[in-house]
Amino acid sequence: MKLKISYHWLTTTIKIFLFPIALFGYGIISSSVQDASTSRSTTIPYRLVVFILSILVILLGTNINSYECRNGNYYWGKIKISSILIAIIFTVAYSFRLLFDIGYNIFLIRDSNEYLLNWFGICLIPGITFLFLDLKSSKKYLYLSWIFLAIASVLALPLIFQGQISKTFVEQGRLAGEALNPISLGHQGGSLLLISLYILLNREFPKNRVAKIAYIFSLVLGLSLLIFAASRGPIIAIIACVSLLLISLQHQGVNTFKIFGIIVIVGIFANIIFSFALDSGSSLIERFLSTLDENEFDNSRFVQRPELYQKAIELIAEHPIFGYGLEVPNLGYPHNLILEAFLATGLLGGSLFLIIYIYAVIKAIGIIMSKNNSWSWLGLLFIQHAIGNMFSGNLYASSTFWYLLFAILGLKKIDKLVKI
Repeated sequence: MKLKISYHWLTTTIKIFLFPIALFGYGIISSSVQDASTSRSTTIPYRLVVFILSILVILLGTNINSYECRNGNYYWGKIKISSILIAIIFTVAYSFRLLFDIGYNIFLIRDSNEYLLNWFGICLIPGITFLFLDLKSSKKYLYLSWIFLAIASVLALPLIFQGQISKTFVEQGRLAGEALNPISLGHQGGSLLLISLYILLNREFPKNRVAKIAYIFSLVLGLSLLIFAASRGPIIAIIACVSLLLISLQHQGVNTFKIFGIIVIVGIFANIIFSFALDSGSSLIERFLSTLDENEFDNSRFVQRPELYQKAIELIAEHPIFGYGLEVPNLGYPHNLILEAFLATGLLGGSLFLIIYIYAVIKAIGIIMSKNNSWSWLGLLFIQHAIGNMFSGNLYASSTFWYLLFAILGLKKIDKLVKI
């Protein structure tokens, strides 16, 4: 009996720590990379740790579940099995497409091993563990996520002051690390901003003066990284998520003047940081103004997003049943998850992904708007990446999106647990 309890404790502990490690640990690890050419030697061990922990959760979890079912003590929430089944069907179809293209598609722009490692080793297998979060530990997940994000962002803080000598910042006007691109850095800052704001405004979390200062500092830090990264997707996603959070607070009876005050304060900080970023050489305004400009990229290596979308749609129309492949020939992925799903798996597979995507977005918004739901912050994080990956992201390597998608699909209310 003691052995079974220790198994349960070990599995729960690994699950709780795997969550922030998998979602936000890369930001911490990447800060130690000083040379992009050697980044893999630093990041591969991190990926290996996440993979091993995921396997442990799956194996130990199976052992516990079998034991508890035999003894009549297994509790399970009202999961929408149909949504998980649809997700499984799509991931299987996409996996077959990926394996087929690796063997027969000569137009792939990356090494075959990179597709395999990204999809199976980084996205899919660790993602499975997110279906089975420990429902009663939402605050532990939240606080650990904030800690990991805060550490990663503090370690990235020197990038802001070294912006003028950063090659990426000088060439593109966007902040980035040697192993962390501007989009990932923007999402990291955006997530820290969201979680800090959520904790500050949530009355369920006790906050002394020191804690409030820490959360305010992390909010400003996250906002700074978001603005200096100058990536459109993360900024648009965060604006949408903050709007949802404020609407949710108003729906729950939070004072309107307090909400208005928050908007004003965040706006003041944003204006100060924005001015500093522009003075430092940020291209944020130009990037938004040039979204549909034909001269958006001076470097011929890049292709316009509208042109890329058009080529992807043409290939989908030419191959409607099974799809064309993972990528547009010689150009890469379409930078839009829904388009990529149709491109890779045809109309049927793409429709399955679209159903799952819409279902998860609706469910996440429902969680955000629910009164006193301890998982509202998780819904906000999913919406952030669901929107962000519509501007730049791919199915085989968007691990954060898949983790949060599986978490939302597997999430159920504690008060609806039933005994089998």
